[in-house]
Amino acid sequence: MQPYQQQYIENVQEIMRLGDFYRVPRTDFSTWFAIEKSNRQRMLRLKRENIELLNRNLFPTLDELHEANQECIDELIAFADALLDWKTNLDCGVYVSIHEALLSLYRVRRDRNRIISELYKLGMGLYYMDRAVDGVDKEHASPFRFRNEMVFTEAGSYMKFFEEIPDAETRGYIIRALANIAICSDDRKRRVAITARVLQILKDEHYRALEPSLPWDVFLRRSNQQMSANRSTLSKGDLSKQELELILESCYEVFKPEADAQNPDIRWLWPYYEMEYSCGFVDLETTLGRMEHLIEQTPYNDYSISGIYANVQLAIYYGRLLRDNPSAQAAAHPREVLKKAYVKMMKTLMTCPIGDTADYLAYIVRLVMTSYHEIPEVLPFREVLQDMMQRFAGAQAIRAEQAAAITRLFVETILAAEPLFFNDIPLFEGYTDERERRKAILAYAEDCGRYHDLGLIQLNMARMLETRNLFETEDRIFQLHTVAGHDDLARCESTHRFADVALGHHRWYNGAGGYPEAYIRSDSPYRQMTDVVAVVAYIMDQEDRSVDATVGEVIAQARKRFSPLVTAYLDDQQLIAGIKAILCEEEPYYRVFYERLTAPIEPETDSKTDLHTRK
Repeated sequence: MQPYQQQYIENVQEIMRLGDFYRVPRTDFSTWFAIEKSNRQRMLRLKRENIELLNRNLFPTLDELHEANQECIDELIAFADALLDWKTNLDCGVYVSIHEALLSLYRVRRDRNRIISELYKLGMGLYYMDRAVDGVDKEHASPFRFRNEMVFTEAGSYMKFFEEIPDAETRGYIIRALANIAICSDDRKRRVAITARVLQILKDEHYRALEPSLPWDVFLRRSNQQMSANRSTLSKGDLSKQELELILESCYEVFKPEADAQNPDIRWLWPYYEMEYSCGFVDLETTLGRMEHLIEQTPYNDYSISGIYANVQLAIYYGRLLRDNPSAQAAAHPREVLKKAYVKMMKTLMTCPIGDTADYLAYIVRLVMTSYHEIPEVLPFREVLQDMMQRFAGAQAIRAEQAAAITRLFVETILAAEPLFFNDIPLFEGYTDERERRKAILAYAEDCGRYHDLGLIQLNMARMLETRNLFETEDRIFQLHTVAGHDDLARCESTHRFADVALGHHRWYNGAGGYPEAYIRSDSPYRQMTDVVAVVAYIMDQEDRSVDATVGEVIAQARKRFSPLVTAYLDDQQLIAGIKAILCEEEPYYRVFYERLTAPIEPETDSKTDLHTRK
């Protein structure tokens, strides 16, 4: 690789290390805070250096790629491979940019083999990039998945030339791309049909004889795994007998050996149980009992992939089963199990090292954010969010506390001048005591500021924002944090009242700009608070400008981007001084974070069934 490429990789790896607050030694607060401030400054320098490395070296190289020699191309491929190692996923965006350029190059050169390989690699890069939108509403996620599907479809279409292509590696790319079309599709029947066709090819002796050097049995096993992923649809009732048979056949191929093993891997044993339940071979009570056993037998501090699967994914799946079966949820025992499973799940998440499982943990975090089932007995989703933000997005958690403080201060200023300003918000209609009403409004304001950017955690955007500027596609994904945050918050009783603010804080007051279009200000009962948070979010986002300059921009955009009723209070010098103090005096917010970080863990009562969490 070129020196700049190696430097970029080292910078990204260092940013990943420095961005994890849990790696910083916890001696005393002053020492920890000094180290953390130094780390933050170092990360900012590394980000600026990364931007310079890309602008000065990579982008000019990609622009002039048609004149590049093979050595330059090989270096770019090695650079891309190092950035997307399928575990840590250092920088999928740069990987995609490189392979987009290489695909363009080989199209001009009419190099069919290279076109196929680049289509496959680009498709994989897009797949890892687009996993950020898993859990986001289909309407918003589909455009990203459709592009990914089209890339794999083009590569797979070369199957008709399979016999003409003499290169074994290229033939392998065709088959793998053909199989991967299914992972981009939201249509169950289409997924089944595509995978069924691939399984036919993989079992066909004609194709095997054409290229015996390919790992046909590996391809077959993975395609069966892919078909078995449709097991959750077995009970939907819209699959034909043939489709059901295809899914069941793959399930038995994948999961039956593990079910009969002496020490089965939970990742493969549970899907077998799930398949049996979906098919009606066993009842719900038996299935819940099986899951309870798998969860209880795994220590909270088993941080292997299988251990995290048991402690986190199974806890979430248990909640789903209760959600989908009200009669089971009504019983005391399953509710108590879910309560303990969620407590244990959070203990696993709050103590697990990130290491080489960063990409898997990003998926796990997304699963918890989008599927947590809140009932009165379990940890409120609001508390879960606090811990998740702290553990997996420390810098964002601190900024969230600053946003909460600024929003409260802003609302205090408004209430001092206009006590009835927030009267239209239904939450406060029942208050007769004015002091209690004011207290409730301020508490609500804090939480709206705290959770307005929640969707960034689900999209796993924090580290990329620390690494470099976002590319165009990444910025489009970034904009979905409003939708993701809204949907996550709206789903649970403890957080639903903050959802509108998460959705609308980037939408313009007059509706002429911003995002998402789904937020209609006049339809929202929380619009006054959203108007306030929109101003707070804008001020906090302008990190490279002074507060005074930013406030001037906000005032200039009154009646367009921002509510004139809110911007009118920005001439209050005490408010401006307070905002400056909150943004400049970080130590109190880091101190609160540190106290939570170093809170003791309750001792285990049983090595397998310890279900206690942080005090």
